[in-house]
Amino acid sequence: MLQELIDYGLSDKEANVYIICLKTGQATANRIAELANIARSTTYDILDKLKYLGLITTCIVENKTNFIANNPSILLVSLNEKEQTIKKILPSLEEIYKKIEDKPYAEVFQGKIAIIKIFDEILNSANKLKVIGSQGNALERIGYHPEKFRLKRLEKKIKIKQILETSEESKKIKIDRFTEVRFLKSLNESKEVIFIFGDCVYHIILQYEISAIKIRSKDHAKAMETIFDEIWEKSIRR
Repeated sequence: MLQELIDYGLSDKEANVYIICLKTGQATANRIAELANIARSTTYDILDKLKYLGLITTCIVENKTNFIANNPSILLVSLNEKEQTIKKILPSLEEIYKKIEDKPYAEVFQGKIAIIKIFDEILNSANKLKVIGSQGNALERIGYHPEKFRLKRLEKKIKIKQILETSEESKKIKIDRFTEVRFLKSLNESKEVIFIFGDCVYHIILQYEISAIKIRSKDHAKAMETIFDEIWEKSIRR
């Protein structure tokens, strides 16, 4: 019973004092402090809290304040009031949470192993992909063959649009109903590959120690998609 009152929201001392009030019917603060084995000043604080919650009330007997427990059914009334209050403010709370949830953030990854794990993360998260960069440079620097990525992507039925450099390596890309490829000569010396999907953009940087920046931002992803679409229209079809 004590634990259930604690689960309801009372502290262990508040729950204990409330049960004592129920058992005694009515008693002074001194008597309650004695029965609860707590300091009188602490008892007054607890009784004030219980009174505020509507769990007890007071009466004057022989010029002394006595504390009386209200009917325990008040717990249900109080619980219902709490529920209604939460329901009332829930939309506002969710709006605040949404603003925090939408706040842009960035993560930095370094090393080949971390980058390979990023590819798995992309495949596990994306429904469709837009990619721009040099496949030849990526293959040389990362050592992760694009065929592995392609097979896993096809298995998950993830559609992709790729803008690649005009190289022999990039022209080997297999075209299927989940794959579209166009080419841009200016990407031949590109040292970066960009993956765009949902509200995420991954910038994989192929210089020095290979690294990547993951940016989660709806605005940034939308801007990058706009840029990609503009370049896509100007790119060369196979």
